[in-house]
Amino acid sequence: MDTSILGTLFDIAPDLMEEIELRTLVLERVAALGPIGRRALAQRLCLPEREVRSAADALRASGCINQSAAGMELTERGRGLVETSRAVSRGRRSLSSMELALSHKLGVERVCVVHGDADTDESVLSEAAEAAARQVRFLLQDAHVLAVSGGRMLRMTAEAVSLAAPLDVTVVPAQGGGNGAVAVQANAVAEEFAGRLGGQYRLLHLPEGVSAQAMEELSRVPQVREALELLHHADVLLYSVNRADVQARMLGAAEREALEKGGAVAEALGVYVDAEGGIVGSRAQLALLTHDTGRHVRAAAVSVGRSCAEAIIGVCAHRRHRLLVTDEGAALRMMELLRV
Repeated sequence: MDTSILGTLFDIAPDLMEEIELRTLVLERVAALGPIGRRALAQRLCLPEREVRSAADALRASGCINQSAAGMELTERGRGLVETSRAVSRGRRSLSSMELALSHKLGVERVCVVHGDADTDESVLSEAAEAAARQVRFLLQDAHVLAVSGGRMLRMTAEAVSLAAPLDVTVVPAQGGGNGAVAVQANAVAEEFAGRLGGQYRLLHLPEGVSAQAMEELSRVPQVREALELLHHADVLLYSVNRADVQARMLGAAEREALEKGGAVAEALGVYVDAEGGIVGSRAQLALLTHDTGRHVRAAAVSVGRSCAEAIIGVCAHRRHRLLVTDEGAALRMMELLRV
C-alpha cells in the first residue's frame, strides 16, 4: 500500500480515515475471532460498544459481515478484503511510527501528531485544534464531566468540536480566572465546549493565584463549591502545556528567579514542573496535575511548536496521559531530546 497516498487521504479527510481504520480493525478481528458478538468484540478491542456496533453495521450493509445468533462472521466478500485491509493497517502504522515511538517513550496511551511546526506556521494551530477536537470526542465516551483549562489553543479546540448528537456531559473550568482576554479564560472555554457538545456547564468564580485562606473562604460559596465538586470528579481533563519561561513573564522577579533555579521547563494549570516532572512551583490552589481528581481521570494535553518539546516531556513525566496532541516540530525535537 502506497503510504504517500494514505498520507494524503489522512490530510484531506482525517475523520473519514479514522472511520475506515476502525472498520478495518473490526474486519480483521472478526476474521480472527468469529463468530463473535459485538459486546465481546468491543471488550477485546477496549472500545465503546456503540462504536463497534456502528462499524459492524456498516460492514454488514456492505456485505462483508453476517450477523447471527452465534455472533458476527465474515462473508465471502469480507474474507476477500482481509488482506487488503491488513495492508491499509500496515500503511497506517508506517505513517504513525513517530506517534507510536513517542507514545512508548512518554508513556502516553495515544499520541496524535499533525503536520508542520506552529513556531513557523500559525496555521498548524488550527490543524492541531481540529485533531484535538476529534480525539476528545472518543475520550468523552461514557464520560459525565469534562474539565478544561483556558488558553488560545483550548479555545480553538472548543470551536473545532462538531458532533451529530448532543452529549450528556457537564463542562467545568479546571482553573480560575486570570488577567488575560476573557474569551480564552477557562470559564469562557468551558462555556464554548458545552455549547458545541450540547451539554451543560458550570462557571468557577475563582481568581487564579488566590491564597489558601481566600480559597477556603470562597469554596464555601454555593456556586463555587458546586463547581469544585464537579471538577474533583471529572472524567476527562483537557488542558494546554506551556513553556515555563513564557508563562513566568507575568510573575515577579523573585518568583521568576526561583523557577529558573528550580529548572522549571513547563507550566500547566498554574503548576510549574522541571524536565523530570517534579513540581518546582505553583500559583494554583486547585493543582489538578499533582493527583487524580476523584476517580481516575483521563488526562489529555495539547501543545504545539518545536520550542515546547521540553515542556511537553516534563508534563508527561509528571503524570500519565491518555492523549497528547502535538505537531511535527515538537515531535521531532522530543525524539531528539529523548534519543528515540
